[in-house]
Amino acid sequence: MVSIYAALVAAMLGWISVAVMAPIVVIAYVRGALLTHELMHVRRPEHVTWLLRMMMIFETPLGLGYREHQNIHLRHHQRTATKADPEFFQIRGGRLRALAAAMLSPELAAIKWVTTRGISATLRREASIKCFIMLTLIAVNSSVFLSYWIVVRLTVGLSNYGFHHILHYRGGTYGTFRLELWRPVRALMVVVLGPAMTAVLCEHDAHHAWQGVKAERLPGLLRAFPATTGGHP
Repeated sequence: MVSIYAALVAAMLGWISVAVMAPIVVIAYVRGALLTHELMHVRRPEHVTWLLRMMMIFETPLGLGYREHQNIHLRHHQRTATKADPEFFQIRGGRLRALAAAMLSPELAAIKWVTTRGISATLRREASIKCFIMLTLIAVNSSVFLSYWIVVRLTVGLSNYGFHHILHYRGGTYGTFRLELWRPVRALMVVVLGPAMTAVLCEHDAHHAWQGVKAERLPGLLRAFPATTGGHP
């Protein structure tokens, strides 16, 4: 997250170009999202830094924080790829429909949360702070921020599409599946994301079956300790 802020500020000050900023934001977001995903399984909101609780990547003025995203993600594990899954709106079949939902997922998740659970004083305060800072950045340098926003929204949308639809819908079947990649692509992913974060994606069926296991121990886990992770009717 700090890398994202540093790249954005550097670009707004003219120290680096948008072309340099973009890949930094993409890699930092994907790595950060996967690391936060791991943290959500072991750390309550009160046990993470305020910066992480705010989850300020400025992708939307309507975004949820760590507290809400953790609640959503843990319920996703309990009711994976069913109608009761809070992430089902970006899982259910139809590639274009799922992609559109993923691209709008920050707003759709916030709307769904507020309409079903209301808006707490904490969420109201944190959302107001994020919105104020985002509007300030737009006022300071709108052209660079627009470029940043396009990059981060595409990254968020495509990441959510992969993490939800691709990993939980396969050939008309809902469930949790491995991410099968061409070996050179997986090798590149290991270089960019690291072996542990790559395992969360490629061994996603093992992660759902044994969600308390650290990411680096997922490869080969289901072969050694089989568990039921098949699709839902």
